[in-house]
Amino acid sequence: MMINLLVVEDDNDHIKDWEKVVRRHNDVSMTQDDGSIQFHIETAKNKEDALRKLHTYNFSVAIIDIRLKREGEEEDYNNTDGIDVLKDIISTVSCYTVIYTGQPKDAEATIENSHQEYIKIVDRATSKNALIKSLVDENKGIILSINELKYKFSKSMSSLFYNSIWPRWSYWFENDSLDSANAALSRHMATHLHASFLSDTELGAHPEEYFFIPPLQEKLDTGDIILQEGKLEIIVTPRCDMVRSKSETSTYQLVTLENKSEQWGKLLAELEAKKEEGKPKKIESASRNLKKFTNHNGETGGHFIQSFRLKIDGKEQSFGPFYAQFNQLRSIVRNQESTELLLDKRIASLSNEFVPSLVERLGAYFSRIGTPDYSHPESS
Repeated sequence: MMINLLVVEDDNDHIKDWEKVVRRHNDVSMTQDDGSIQFHIETAKNKEDALRKLHTYNFSVAIIDIRLKREGEEEDYNNTDGIDVLKDIISTVSCYTVIYTGQPKDAEATIENSHQEYIKIVDRATSKNALIKSLVDENKGIILSINELKYKFSKSMSSLFYNSIWPRWSYWFENDSLDSANAALSRHMATHLHASFLSDTELGAHPEEYFFIPPLQEKLDTGDIILQEGKLEIIVTPRCDMVRSKSETSTYQLVTLENKSEQWGKLLAELEAKKEEGKPKKIESASRNLKKFTNHNGETGGHFIQSFRLKIDGKEQSFGPFYAQFNQLRSIVRNQESTELLLDKRIASLSNEFVPSLVERLGAYFSRIGTPDYSHPESS
């Protein structure tokens, strides 16, 4: 598979070396019938050229030098234009990025802590051949996934564009300004992407798909998960109330997430034991028990929420799975102090496609309060 690679390097000799290394790698990989990665290389000698190419091409891999000479200037060891390129990539492009530098400690000092785990820093003492080899050997999976994501998004957007947007282009701009129409188009495209991929669930939802970790929204939202004094809660305040103007009676509603990891572990262990026994009926029964558990165990007062993992103070911790216990609901006054506290204690957000079912079951639970059950009338 051909992958677009951007190399940001100000030295002409190094640029020629990169082109030679990539060409040699491609020649070798062409003889292999194993889905090997090949690279289409583009180079940039300065920040301006790099930014222009980033906004022109669709790169899935970038290799960046930190110190880039500016035109008409001598080499400046305080120059960190390469970091500016990196920041632009992080804010605009889905791309596997490598910092290739003779000053790796300087690179570590200038990259934000939250980015250091997934921005690879490689000392120039490492040969270019070795770096390319490490990309295809150690990071092939993530690079191919990035490329596949971009292809699927592009394919889905093209379908919408040519079948729906382009034939009705004049209507989009008939009564709205350019900015307003572009914002509407972006929302429409996002809705289409969500709908087009929502049906692609033959293998079921991936555990990581349930959450945004860390949360993407700067403001509190329905489905935000709060960890406070060892207790996990989820915000169930309706989204429409979250965006309305605050009043003296405004509140946040939070539901307790009850840890069900012990029960979950027992069900998984039971399934594995039945698989070892090799008896199909018992395997099927254990699978049904597990599925029943994920379907809230037939309870109306709880909602299953998948487990997740995250690092706290550098240590990875596992949470859940949980039942959101609707009978353990509390409200707190909505003000600046409570908002800042919840934001500070927020560790994850439930993904948008999983929020409606939570809210729907919460509403169904409270709608039943005080409703008599006529399904089992007493015998006279």
